[in-house]
Amino acid sequence: MKHCDTGSGLPSKEQSAEPVAHNPSLTPDMVKRALAEGRVTAAFQPVVDARGVSRVAFHEALIRIRTDGGVLLPPGQFLPAVQDAALVSALDRKVLSLVLDRLAERPDARIAVNVAGPTTRDPDWLELLTRKVREMPDVGFRLIVELNEQDAVWTEASCGRFLHSLRDLGVSIALDDFGAGATGFQCFRDQRFDIVKIDGSYGDGLSRDLDSQVLVRAMVDIARHFEMLTVIEFIATPADAGKAIEIGMDCLQGNMFGRPATELERPTGEEAMRRLG
Repeated sequence: MKHCDTGSGLPSKEQSAEPVAHNPSLTPDMVKRALAEGRVTAAFQPVVDARGVSRVAFHEALIRIRTDGGVLLPPGQFLPAVQDAALVSALDRKVLSLVLDRLAERPDARIAVNVAGPTTRDPDWLELLTRKVREMPDVGFRLIVELNEQDAVWTEASCGRFLHSLRDLGVSIALDDFGAGATGFQCFRDQRFDIVKIDGSYGDGLSRDLDSQVLVRAMVDIARHFEMLTVIEFIATPADAGKAIEIGMDCLQGNMFGRPATELERPTGEEAMRRLG
């Protein structure tokens, strides 16, 4: 599934093997009930090191809702119902809590969590993180916070304070879906992100699309100038992975290396890359 703007501020883009029908009966009340009943959970997708795709650089936590029947719903099936800023932030707090617990259980893990625009103004989210870092200081250094390029919060003073607080806690900051929105270069320069994730619309079919190759090279050059780690999303084939590596990407993410799973799984796709090489 390509990037989907739900209007909620929450990221709902994910790569999938087949289209998933939206559940028309899902309502905000159903999402609230799932949250109250502990049925909001996370799946984790590996992001691999381009220098050796058997190595995990980190995992990205992706929100899920478990139905009464035990089926895990991807975000495209419920985030369109989430329009209220308070509910957006409540979901973000829940996913953060799950990620912090996983980081505490796995001292070898590094995990990225998505944060929506309204959450940058939520003191409860930041307090939850601060308490955990006080208990386990290394957790901050192993957490990555991803903010979507299309969230219109970059010029707000509250966003600057939020990013400053994250850096004080040792947290890395990633600009997500770069190339999909209209981030100004002044913002790109001023914020000094640690990681830039190039939107999956460029990674999907990269080996066949000369225009995408030119644009990705330009984005990599910009990121290198600012000393940012680069990740490209939606890599599904060895050919696309090979082209991304040739261009100079630092990390790759996509179903080729592992679909989102409830555990922090090792990446797949190494054998396919060996055949390509």
